[in-house]
Amino acid sequence: MFRGALIVALITTGLLALACSSDDDEAATGSPETEDASRSESVGGIEVEATWLTADGDIGEGLDAYSLDEFLLVEVKLDTHSGDLGTIDIESSSRLETSVGTVEPEAWVASSDDAHHRAGVLVFERDESAGPVRLIIELDDGTAELAWDSPPG
Repeated sequence: MFRGALIVALITTGLLALACSSDDDEAATGSPETEDASRSESVGGIEVEATWLTADGDIGEGLDAYSLDEFLLVEVKLDTHSGDLGTIDIESSSRLETSVGTVEPEAWVASSDDAHHRAGVLVFERDESAGPVRLIIELDDGTAELAWDSPPG
């Protein structure tokens, strides 16, 4: 009797875990408003993190000239324990690949230019493309490729 109840409990627990993980997978295929707007990757000893800035969040200082109706804003953070991140020209090393082509950044608005911790916002002109987008950043020791199912808004 106890063995049968244990088997039923294990099966129920497994089905619940499967149902919960299915919900997570569905959320990951939505737009940045419904999925995690951040992506990260490690390339050659550099941690790269990128996050879409949306109207729901704090856009920050120095970005008033870039309306979210006309521009896509991606906050980028680079961290390393060795080397000098100051040698990387982030604006010219970055691009956004969309379903209609490649978009070069309009600007890089730096918030930190420390040698080991750089941060700022890449500004891209908004186009009307839907579908997958990839932020590509060429680094000294490799390429960071951060992908989303679609751009925000």
